[in-house]
Amino acid sequence: MRRRCPERLTPRPTLALLAAGAVQLFACSGAAPSGAAGGAAVVSAPATPGARDANLAGARCKPGSGQPCACRQRTGDVAETSPPDAEHKRFEVRLGAEGGSATLDSPTLGHLTGGADETCFYLDVLPGTTSEVTFTARAATADGGVSPLLDLAEYGPKGPWWYDLLAVRCDGPGHRCNRDAADAWSAEAKTRKRGRIDPCGSAVISHLVWDTSGGTGDRELGRFRDFTVRFTLEVKRFATQFPPGATECVPK
Repeated sequence: MRRRCPERLTPRPTLALLAAGAVQLFACSGAAPSGAAGGAAVVSAPATPGARDANLAGARCKPGSGQPCACRQRTGDVAETSPPDAEHKRFEVRLGAEGGSATLDSPTLGHLTGGADETCFYLDVLPGTTSEVTFTARAATADGGVSPLLDLAEYGPKGPWWYDLLAVRCDGPGHRCNRDAADAWSAEAKTRKRGRIDPCGSAVISHLVWDTSGGTGDRELGRFRDFTVRFTLEVKRFATQFPPGATECVPK
């Protein structure tokens, strides 16, 4: 009996990747081998963490160097010793991909790259701007799978505070991304008001979709070789006023 392929959630299908010679296209009607016989095919070369065309800012970074910034401690390390000026808002980007590498691309925010470990960047962004963002995690080997990580947070100088905006995870069996884990993450993310985790932030996240070129074994249950998330980030002009999670921020 022929297997029926479930409907995709994202409206933008991605063409299957072609690897050199030995790798076949992934087909929904049946899974073709994703690696050459006798070993796993390499999907992506090891990435060098860094930034390009990005407005890195603050004491945690070395502006102009293109190097990753020092990650703040999530507890007890709140204040920016070199805060953004009145014309900008500061955002923290944490990205990585256990089992591979990760990138964040945006025509306005720049190009950020992380490896298997968490890598941090701090960007100053003009209020009133909108950015199209693409995050992609790629496995280092065709059958190894990947565990994506992207955290986006906004700095609130008044507190000071940090507001969690977006957390991308896809944690399936063996801590690797598959269809069930991707669907579970997507369903939870789409329940948030204005797309952000903390209602007291000033940024709005919309048009959130995920995609993949496939993986090993069954397309829905097998490990994905890559995981892509696209979204729109709109930075509102109003200044943040309340601590994270304050009831004053919850829409009535």
